[in-house]
Amino acid sequence: MRERGLETAVRVGGAVVAAAAAALAALIESFLVPTYWDGIAVPLAGALAFAGNWALAALAVWWTGTRWGALLTALAWFAVVLTASMPTSAGSLVITSGFNGYALLLAGTAGIAVALWRYFRPRPSKAPSAPKESRP
Repeated sequence: MRERGLETAVRVGGAVVAAAAAALAALIESFLVPTYWDGIAVPLAGALAFAGNWALAALAVWWTGTRWGALLTALAWFAVVLTASMPTSAGSLVITSGFNGYALLLAGTAGIAVALWRYFRPRPSKAPSAPKESRP
C-alpha cells in the first residue's frame, strides 16, 4: 500500500511540475517575441514554442504515466499565452500582432497538435487475422 501511495505522489508531482514548466516556458517565449537581429524579425519564440511544447508533452506523459499529461501541459501553455495576448486596461500587451507574435502562436499550437496527435491518435486494433488459405 505504501508503494502505491508513493507512486501516486510522484505522478501528481510530475503533473504539477510539467504544468508549471509549460507555464514558465510560455512566459519566457512571450517575452522573446520582440527579438530582432539588425532590424530583421527572428522567430526565436516560435521555434522554442514548437520544440518546447512537444518535449514538455512527452515529459508529462512519461512522468504521469497517462496520455492526459500532454493535455495538461497544453492547457497551461495556452492559459499563459492567451493571457499575454490580451491588452491590459492601459492598452499594453506582451505578444503583439506581428510576424514574431503570430509565429509564436502558430508554432506553439503546432507543437501541441503534434504531441496530442502522437498520444491521442486512433490506434489500429489488434484483431486476430483470418488463417491463410492453403493452395494446392
